[in-house]
Amino acid sequence: MKVLLDTNVFIAVKNVEADHQHCERILDAVDDKKIEAVLSTITFAEVLTGFYQNKEVSEAEHFIAQAKQSYQILPVDLEVAERAARLRSERNMKLPDAIIIATAEIANAECLVSKDNTLKKTAIDLLTPEEFATKHLR
Repeated sequence: MKVLLDTNVFIAVKNVEADHQHCERILDAVDDKKIEAVLSTITFAEVLTGFYQNKEVSEAEHFIAQAKQSYQILPVDLEVAERAARLRSERNMKLPDAIIIATAEIANAECLVSKDNTLKKTAIDLLTPEEFATKHLR
């Protein structure tokens, strides 16, 4: 199964948020090659920004190495940019959200795992981390 993970999945684990255990299960399943995960370079940059803001350089380096090994990281190329622009104008959404969804669509992800319910405006299946873990991870 191929999924696109939104930034908030990683942030929940980093900040030990209330539902972090579901996010951890998802990231562990990616590491164990039980699911195939795609990241937008937007997510990659957003996660790294948190590390750099907190002067957590070694953690940032660890994330970079882990992401390169475990995730398919898709750039914001012309195809993603064009589709994101269309999504943004048609659905009145923020550009980073439109880029995330466009990336998921272009990658042929079966679903988008996110805690952001505003992303439900799209055709791609949106599951919260808890929903995804309950439905797809045993």
